[in-house]
Amino acid sequence: MKFIINERGVLEKAESVYEAGIVIPDGVRNIGEGEFCAPVALVEVVIPGSVTVIGDGAFAGCDLMVGVEIPGSVGHIGNKAFYDCYSLVSVTMGDGVTSIGDDAFADCNQLENVVLSESLTSIGGRAFAWCESLGRITIPSNVTSIGNDAFYGCGAGFAIRAPAGSYAERYAIANNYDLEN
Repeated sequence: MKFIINERGVLEKAESVYEAGIVIPDGVRNIGEGEFCAPVALVEVVIPGSVTVIGDGAFAGCDLMVGVEIPGSVGHIGNKAFYDCYSLVSVTMGDGVTSIGDDAFADCNQLENVVLSESLTSIGGRAFAWCESLGRITIPSNVTSIGNDAFYGCGAGFAIRAPAGSYAERYAIANNYDLEN
């Protein structure tokens, strides 16, 4: 695997990405837009603690990726960053993530388990739409913005777990989702 990283720490190109697992080099601060877009046979990726931004569409269409741990150094997950990753089952976000872009995890049909950052304040429109295997999500009390249709088409009986009196609780009620406190 050969990586091209510019002077600002932006991963601009990854050559020979037809590998099942990769380790992004330490020192990369930004995974560029569309960097690992389809067609890629990527199953596992290790994102180093130096990364602060996962760009728009960075891993979109990585059909074989099954899980991702996003380090606490990442503050923003871009629009469609993991869009259409059919096999993605588990996402764990470190506590630095404050915003999730539009369609970031949309159409991840097998996504069952999502652990959101306690620092999260914003969830973009359709961020988890069409995640048909997602039965429940716990939204932290810091969230003050949830975009339109953020959970549209999630699993039957989809429920939002939210603290009483929180924005997420009001969102769940307004959008007729089952609510767990």
